[in-house]
Amino acid sequence: MKTKRYILSNLAALFVICALLAVSVGAFSGCSDTDTPPSGSRIVVLDSVSLEILHRFGIDVIGVPSSGFEKVDAKYGNKSKYGDAGTAREPNYVEIALMNPSEVIMSDATEKAFGNIKSSFEALNIPVRFFDYNGVPELKNSILRMGEYFNCKGKAQEIVAELELSERSILEKIASLETSPRILVLFGAPFGSANDSISFAGSGLYAGSIVTYCGAINIIDGQYSGKQSLIKPDNWALFIDSNPDYIFCTAHGDPDNIWAMYDSIWNSSPWNLLSAVRNGNVYYLPESVAGVIAEFDYVSVMQYILDIFDGKVNTYGGGYK
Repeated sequence: MKTKRYILSNLAALFVICALLAVSVGAFSGCSDTDTPPSGSRIVVLDSVSLEILHRFGIDVIGVPSSGFEKVDAKYGNKSKYGDAGTAREPNYVEIALMNPSEVIMSDATEKAFGNIKSSFEALNIPVRFFDYNGVPELKNSILRMGEYFNCKGKAQEIVAELELSERSILEKIASLETSPRILVLFGAPFGSANDSISFAGSGLYAGSIVTYCGAINIIDGQYSGKQSLIKPDNWALFIDSNPDYIFCTAHGDPDNIWAMYDSIWNSSPWNLLSAVRNGNVYYLPESVAGVIAEFDYVSVMQYILDIFDGKVNTYGGGYK
């Protein structure tokens, strides 16, 4: 990491010279609730959620993430107009620096996990603003915060109101259940063996928080104090005794192999000691609806969970009945 920062620091001088020679043309166009000039003029975005928020505000940008932009609008694939900024996990630092941005806007998930994004941009003298999308309340709050920053408060409030209206009936139906379902959420990532790759997700991670937001109970939250993200179980007897009603499985990266990994564990101990496994109450949440961070289509995740409770979804990876 020190070597990387040293290289970036040396590159910074060249980029500053290039920036001074370049003609900086503002790329901001969009809403303004007041006569105050917009705070951002040359914005680079590194995740699809931030891009969609700005898109809904009517704010144009100069750089977009390498992937995910197509979920927002196909226009962002025009590389003659929008620079390729890389991904939140691996920003294209050279390309971003050459864009001479006023700031970089992105999810804080990578910074929280690895802690190297902010320092790398600081080495290039590029401001970076992080927004929290690790749960639905955090997504809504970040929309409002971004509305404040870009003078789009009214539009931000409208967006949040629309989201809350779309989720209301689902929350009411789940709240009407006789008892709150108790869920164990598993998070799979391609790190090697099943033991290495599968963790328990608490409400500190979107995959774990969405069930509590729906009104169900994430049993991890009752086993640990604080808002946990990913947990490797240190007391299997505790989790077996907690006896979840359902097990929800999520995947991040290489989902086909992760689904196969899940398939391989259910007949082995200690998994087969859980009553949810013995009763067949194990469900795979498609990666398309249950990603790492909360997105604008989070209501589809809520609907999928409601359909599970209503018996409309096949167990394991079977999808709808």
